[in-house]
Order: sequence, then structure tokens, then C-alpha cells
Amino acid sequence: MDIVISKPERETLKSIYRLTIDGSEAHTGDLAERLGVSPGTVSATVKRLAEAGLVDHRPYKGIELTDNGRAAAVATIRRHRIVERFLADMLGYPWNEADRLAAAFEHGLPQEVEDRIFVALDRPETCPHGFPIPDAETADIPAMPPLYELEPGDDAVVAVPGSTDPEVAAFLDELGLRPGVRVEVLEKHPFDGPLVVRVDGNDRTLGRTVAHQVYVQKYTSRTGD
Repeated sequence: MDIVISKPERETLKSIYRLTIDGSEAHTGDLAERLGVSPGTVSATVKRLAEAGLVDHRPYKGIELTDNGRAAAVATIRRHRIVERFLADMLGYPWNEADRLAAAFEHGLPQEVEDRIFVALDRPETCPHGFPIPDAETADIPAMPPLYELEPGDDAVVAVPGSTDPEVAAFLDELGLRPGVRVEVLEKHPFDGPLVVRVDGNDRTLGRTVAHQVYVQKYTSRTGD
């Protein structure tokens, strides 16, 4: 029998997935900060998820997704990104507004409607922010490192989170660093120095902090495969 998951539970599953995707542990305080709720609210939600077999939470240990929990989290992220694409492609909303608006109604969307939207959009591979839409029935999403982790000679496709500070997003837009564009890393200065990239034929310089707020899907490496 399918497990019915509430909106707060879906959001908690997504946050646990994102906090643990790099091997880190998720803790109640981290989730409360990320979700903007009290630690007590998170504890109650995690308890329900544990009872449903979606998370494993041991006292004084981190919160981990079970196999079923990971599949549910990825399915939730998939739905969010499909709805974002619908809002951007079909309704004309800017990519940086799609994230906020998608969260308002995605949780009540029937599965068959999600499936039809995906087909109507011609099965898109990414959301408007440039992040991959995972395949249905999968329990994993390709990792996307920050731009700053690339080395000179690397090529990549850009993704910018919807949660990016508006001033930072505007700065990136001025540089041409928009979701879906291809960048080539030209220089990486030592000691956490700036990164020089080429975007649409223009050389752009980004500081370490900003370059950590841009994510990428590595395309090729000019220094060898």
C-alpha cells in the first residue's frame, strides 16, 4: 500500500536528502534552520517518518534516509522540478520565481497530472535553474559540485539555485552566468583566490564566495579524460 506523505513530511525528506547527499549527517537543528520551523516540530515530523519506515533516527545520532525514504525524497524533488519547468515554460514565470511558486501547490498534485505535465513539456532533462530532473523510479540524483571546485581547462553547464540571494542572482545574470549556459574555467588563483571563467566568449572573474553559490554539471575536461 502506498504511503501517504504530508507536505511537511515531503519538505523534511527533501531537506534530509540535500543535507546528506555528500555523506554528511542530518540533525534536528540543521533541519529546523533549513525548514524555518522549531526543533520540536522537526522532531515530531521525523518521528512520523521513522514510523513509516522512511528515516532511521537513533538517539544522539544523525537522521538517515532508508531506501524507501530516499526514493520518496527523490520523487518529491523530481515533482518540484517538473512543476518549476511548467511554470517557466508554459506560464512564462522567470526561473528565479519558479521555485517559490512551485512549492505552493506541488504537494497536492496527483501523480497522473505530474506524468502528463512531464510529457506535455516534452520530457525536459533539467529544471529552469539548470538542475537535472531525475528519472522516475530512481533513488539518486547526479551530484553537481560548486563552480569553484572545477580546475582550469574544465567545461561545465551552469545551475543556479532558486534560493540564491537576489543581489547575487542579479550579479550572476550580469556576468552571463545563467542556468543552462556553458562555462570554461580559465584560471584559478591560489590561496582561495578568484576564479576566471569564459562565458559566451567573455572572460569573467568571480570571487570564491560567489563561485560556491553556482553549481555545475561537468561537461568535458580539456586536460584529459
